[in-house]
Amino acid sequence: MKQPVNLTPLQKDYAVYLPAISSFYSTYVAKQRLEKFIADDRIPAGFDRGIEGMNFLNPEQGYFYYKYGLYSAGHAQLDLEKSMTQESMIQDRDRSKTMILGDSGGYQIGKGVLKFDWLNFEGAEANKTRKKILEWLELTADWSMMLDVPTWACDHIHSPKTGLKTFEDCLEKTQFNNDYFLRNRLGQTKWLNVLQGSDWDTAEKWYQGVKEFSDPNGEYAGMEAEGWAMGGANMCKMDITLKRLMTLREDGLLVGKNWMHFLGTAQLDWSCYLTLIQRQIRKHINPEITISFDCASPFIATAHGLVYTNAVHTNKRWSVIMDKAPDNKGLANSDIPFPFESEFATRLTMGDIAYYDYGVRKTDEELGGVKFNHLNPEHYTVVPKLNKLGKIPNKTSWDSFAYALMMGHNVECHIRAVQRAQQLMDIECARFKPDWRMKGVEGKKEIEFSDWVPNRILYFAAFVEELFNTKTKAEAFQLIADAGGFLKTLEGSRLQGGPAQNTFGSLFEVEEIRQDEIDFANPDDDELRALEEEIIAA
Repeated sequence: MKQPVNLTPLQKDYAVYLPAISSFYSTYVAKQRLEKFIADDRIPAGFDRGIEGMNFLNPEQGYFYYKYGLYSAGHAQLDLEKSMTQESMIQDRDRSKTMILGDSGGYQIGKGVLKFDWLNFEGAEANKTRKKILEWLELTADWSMMLDVPTWACDHIHSPKTGLKTFEDCLEKTQFNNDYFLRNRLGQTKWLNVLQGSDWDTAEKWYQGVKEFSDPNGEYAGMEAEGWAMGGANMCKMDITLKRLMTLREDGLLVGKNWMHFLGTAQLDWSCYLTLIQRQIRKHINPEITISFDCASPFIATAHGLVYTNAVHTNKRWSVIMDKAPDNKGLANSDIPFPFESEFATRLTMGDIAYYDYGVRKTDEELGGVKFNHLNPEHYTVVPKLNKLGKIPNKTSWDSFAYALMMGHNVECHIRAVQRAQQLMDIECARFKPDWRMKGVEGKKEIEFSDWVPNRILYFAAFVEELFNTKTKAEAFQLIADAGGFLKTLEGSRLQGGPAQNTFGSLFEVEEIRQDEIDFANPDDDELRALEEEIIAA
């Protein structure tokens, strides 16, 4: 039996990518533990560890092992007894060899996916929901985000449902939630204080309004939050990110805060920026801190029928490449190997993905002049495989399990793409240390230093080192202002703190699909949620 490939040691001192694990995916592992949820003849012949091999949190049985993940209360089973069985991939993991960050589900509450009594925000029903989320996070996660109310919850789209009218309303409700979570914490998880804001002024106002919940010497001393979660402009506008870090340094609120998470950050170059920031914080302020970032892209991609084919790392672009996955009933029972590279791929054939077949239709003579209807079982001598509704699938050859197989492949590919980017950064930063002030100098053509790494990453390595060598907040802010033009080029994919405009083209390169069709910045993707609801109900 082939040993699991362990991707965890490759993290070294890099910022950590957390796959935002879909409940659709984790349910397959959990249900197979309880019953033959997947029939023996449906499990790929190459799956030498069966369905448990899909569990990348299992260091002994996974087809690959990676200790990190994010799991959200927004789509979780909040009944704790049911969660232990229905989400056993998460709940029944070896805590000494894994780390799960729990998302409180504020996004799903704002979107209405997770029901909440907005009309009586501090009432019994609302507190019942808070209590369920808090207790689920305490049971489930090593680190957890407190329940923030995203600032977009007061916009014209969401205000009619939430009743929130202003930025101040969102901040006030978040303050209430923070107080509730810290005063009722059980001590089984550590908490991250979530920062929001769409520009520096609102980000600063939010920070000033919530920093008391992280103050070890204030009202919440002894129960204060142990880390930070960067949302809104704090996690995608580099000048604001760095000003926030310098403010935290000034206020002494990076000391003892050992985890910092950047929400929904998918771009490969940001995995390097965050690594460089982490190293400087460890060197100058807090050697214990870890910076992480998450995205659900591998799962969302699969829900839209996309497969990770490869990743490109050149000095011109860093991209994860996706394409329409093969979907052809003619491939049913095929032994053609799955053509892409991953630990999953080496164990799959195209017949494992293309489950639904064409069957054998009756001849025109047998049909007696009736026009052939490919959806009518009576028109076949050998009826095609039926779906769970007992019907012939119209077009697709994929059953729901095929989606789960593709997700496993895509997750591994995303992890490897991130780690390769970080490794290439280290290789090239050892050779090149260009002055960031030379970027964009008028009248001079910019030199491409590395064949593998874009200049902006090499420039940032020098810049962030200079920044953390400043002695005062004022000096740091002036340096950030001086580098404003350069920092603007580093902005992340999501420039607001809520449901983003479609930014798909800036995150990935995709063939044969319009780039505005999928918004990977949206953790509540409709296609993925439909899959989750289908499998949970099964």
